[in-house]
Amino acid sequence: MNAKRFTHHLLTIAVATLGATAVHAKADPIAETVGVNKNALPYGLSDEQVVQLSEHVLWRRLLMFSDAPKNPKKDSSLITDDEFFLSKSGKSSPKDELVAMLSAMARGDDEAMCRFPARTRWLGDELDALGINVSVSDVKCADFHAWVDDINAMALSLVFAEEHGNNIGSAFAHAFMRIDGRADDEAGVHATAMNYTVASDSSDGALAAAIKPIIGKYQGVMEILPYQVKAHDYLFKDERDLWEYRLNLSDLEVDQIMRHIWEVRDLKRPYYLTHDNCATEIARLVDVVRADEALFSKLGMVTTPAKVAQLLSEEGLVERVRYQASNSTKRQAIINNGDDFDLGNIQPNNNNPTKASPSHRIGAAASYDGLRDDEMAYHISLRTAYQDALDNPAGVRKFHQLTLPSIDISYQDDKIKLHELSIFEMTSLNPANTAKAYPDGNTNKKALASQIYLGLHRTTDASSANSSTHLVLDAHTQKGKAWTIGRGTAGTGDMADTVCYLLGGGGAQLGHINQGYRVGVRATAGCIHHAAYNLRVMGELSVPYWYHKDSAARSGYVQPELSLGAQYDFDRHHALRLKAAAQKNHSQTDHSARLEFFRYF
Repeated sequence: MNAKRFTHHLLTIAVATLGATAVHAKADPIAETVGVNKNALPYGLSDEQVVQLSEHVLWRRLLMFSDAPKNPKKDSSLITDDEFFLSKSGKSSPKDELVAMLSAMARGDDEAMCRFPARTRWLGDELDALGINVSVSDVKCADFHAWVDDINAMALSLVFAEEHGNNIGSAFAHAFMRIDGRADDEAGVHATAMNYTVASDSSDGALAAAIKPIIGKYQGVMEILPYQVKAHDYLFKDERDLWEYRLNLSDLEVDQIMRHIWEVRDLKRPYYLTHDNCATEIARLVDVVRADEALFSKLGMVTTPAKVAQLLSEEGLVERVRYQASNSTKRQAIINNGDDFDLGNIQPNNNNPTKASPSHRIGAAASYDGLRDDEMAYHISLRTAYQDALDNPAGVRKFHQLTLPSIDISYQDDKIKLHELSIFEMTSLNPANTAKAYPDGNTNKKALASQIYLGLHRTTDASSANSSTHLVLDAHTQKGKAWTIGRGTAGTGDMADTVCYLLGGGGAQLGHINQGYRVGVRATAGCIHHAAYNLRVMGELSVPYWYHKDSAARSGYVQPELSLGAQYDFDRHHALRLKAAAQKNHSQTDHSARLEFFRYF
């Protein structure tokens, strides 16, 4: 190769190399820029700042995450609806949803900001606190502002509607929010009701309607309607007293809660009777503006409207309480005080939920049973909720009994046994000689007293002289009449302190008993007397007739039982209960007694 050709070859290589270098020098910055934009965080935030914001308790609450997940790997929102998230991974990652929301704000995405005005407001305030000027505005959110302006929220109140005497779905009472649109509007003419309730299926039978909200098979729906319409339904149609608790919230907190209501108003989510219900929704809405309160996490596994009312009061979040007597309470006040009584001076009934004992109860007991040669047995009991005949009646509907799962474990003969597992029990006496005999507002149709029970308990097989005890599944229902004796407290629409009842019905028991089953009818008579504010006594005679076909023992027999009980309350949290019973089994009468100490929590 001569010098000329060699020089030409070198020049070709050099040009090619320089060309390639130039191409790469031109392409690399672009690629790097693309990579930086892809990974860059909005508003120049550091990864540490983003993590801190995403872990903030108020951000998590806005997304309906728990305050602190027990298992970070299973951290997830209560909401599964895709419409509630901008990020595909937002259901399980508050950080990803934060970045998606910040990105939407940074690029001026009005659609996202109008969908989530509470998130936008909170993030704007947090960025401002970090010294980052964020010029975002919801001025273009015409639908949101029209909704907010129409409601014109100035103050918020928890409204408690007492227990419904005959509706299982409302037997734990109900809570909703009153939104005042004007100051000094006591009647609520300009107020709005925010009601989170269950969307039941009218085609379901009574049993399905009772079970489905317990296991979350119904959807929850948020209703926004005039307050007077909602109040009228409770006061006149359902005949239920109302208690209003004005919340101690600032104007900014009220505004933020309304913004969050806008975000969640159309969400589809399961409704649970014992949690994630009407009451927990009120607590959750307050939590989105009060980082230090953590009301939702303080409610426990079973939450009732009364519990939320108590908690709000205990936390200093209630600035005013107002009582509204139902139509039936007003009629009862006339019965108590005479036709010339001024209903404008009616005093509240004893059903203020903030005065109620906590619905959870644990007990320690000692008992003896004549069938076991008077040998002592020891018990531990736990009740999830709510109220039985001997519990303190303060804060609940009078003579209303409702029990959700409760368990009683006994120790005897060096053995631990299940003594009773009550699944569901409800008794509504609806005394016929009171205004409370019309629980649905129809004064032409009195409601019967009723009782329903489903659970496991130990019973005596009286078909033979052996009279052995067995654990059985028991389901029975009764209906009848009840009457009060005496007059209610002067100046009030409360019922008298004594009620007597007569019920009749039937049921069945399944288990290790004779032929494995028995069916029967029964009549029950009893009385309950509230002797003092901290003392109740009751007596009951139950006369069941049982039948099971058996050639070796009697197939049908009567097994009457007389029981007496009394409870004395030391305070709202502690009580002592004594119960005694005599039961005619086969050829003998067996006696039993039980002394139990309760702690309500």
